[in-house]
Amino acid sequence: MNETKQTWELTPEKFLNPHELASLMNRAEELYVLGITKKRKALVRDWLIINLAISSGLRRKEMCDLRVEDLRIGNGQSHLIVRNGKGGKQRVVHLGHEFKSVLKKYLTWKHENGELTEGCYLLRTERSQKYCVGGIWYRWKKYCPKRLHAARHSFGTYCYQATKNIRLVQKQLGHSKITTTAIYSDCTPETITQGMDDMERLTRAIRRPRNSAVESEPVSALTV
Repeated sequence: MNETKQTWELTPEKFLNPHELASLMNRAEELYVLGITKKRKALVRDWLIINLAISSGLRRKEMCDLRVEDLRIGNGQSHLIVRNGKGGKQRVVHLGHEFKSVLKKYLTWKHENGELTEGCYLLRTERSQKYCVGGIWYRWKKYCPKRLHAARHSFGTYCYQATKNIRLVQKQLGHSKITTTAIYSDCTPETITQGMDDMERLTRAIRRPRNSAVESEPVSALTV
């Protein structure tokens, strides 16, 4: 008997809901302030890890492999280059203006701390010039109970909700098949709840004119 292949679904535990996302981003800002005032480099790097994961949708290995020279955030440019993505593929990931400002702030800090050297990686540890996949996951889980890959799913979900452009999301995430990207067009629980609220408002609006018309009819017409 052939087993039916289970369809992969974007369930709530696989991405960050709006409340979780807002809490994590607020925590990241707190880490930056604390890292600067207390001169704790690890916290400033954690701030960047969180922002990079949420705002770029990169895979863990892609985050670890990213070098400063892969950033294109000057002279009107706003993108980064993934040189060795899944399957050895290279791609361009475009960046929003807010995340571009975050990267510029981080590079300034990196320069001030003597870390901005030729060919250097964007993220490093206290002992190593480059993060390993396990190391970056270790830092992430200090602030978020969900997997680091949940940040990538969150990027795909909210990018689609904002643009309704599945091809754009596919290119940003580097999917070879658009059917893989299609999972992000599914409805989130928040979208479904909003839809139910909209439906209730519509049904109320439909009822009101009829109720008003009935109330305005003469009593004699209602008792015939």
